[in-house]
Amino acid sequence: MIPNRKRCLELLKKYNVPPNIIKHSLVVSRIAVFLATELNKKGHNLNLEEIEAAALLHDIKKMDSLKTKTSHAHEAGRLMKQLGYNEIAKIVEQHVFLDENNDSSRILEEELVNYSDKRVRHSKVVTLEERFKDLRKRYGKDKESIEVINNLERKAIQVENKIFSNLTFKPEELGKIIKRRNKH
Repeated sequence: MIPNRKRCLELLKKYNVPPNIIKHSLVVSRIAVFLATELNKKGHNLNLEEIEAAALLHDIKKMDSLKTKTSHAHEAGRLMKQLGYNEIAKIVEQHVFLDENNDSSRILEEELVNYSDKRVRHSKVVTLEERFKDLRKRYGKDKESIEVINNLERKAIQVENKIFSNLTFKPEELGKIIKRRNKH
């Protein structure tokens, strides 16, 4: 079962997700669905409904997890399972740390949502370099946390290369394309 956009927005309100996180999630969703649509035109078989729902709901437990010091990705996954959205749980659980995908030719829904989240700082589309610079500034409190962030950045670059090797535009063009599409 996959919640539609309306249901996702209802869930965000029900679980008291602040407007700034909803705005972030809407931009992540826009990017993820756009990239998936473009990749599907190139023969990939990505589930747009799953991608949209997971992108909208990926940070549903972010505020709670800040208080409880738990993983918001795992808490979001647990909530999705409780609500009967097992497919969405699998994706939101990986929006911070991706499991290994041994098939280098297949792009997964998890990779698209993870990557799209990495391209949005607050509600602005940014490069991976900008995003990870900000993450290091905000969360790089010690050598260990900086190393975790550096590893996430390396993985995000791998995913970006995998995605864009299948597309006719470059990663740095994504922000302008999304902005143009919003005007229509």
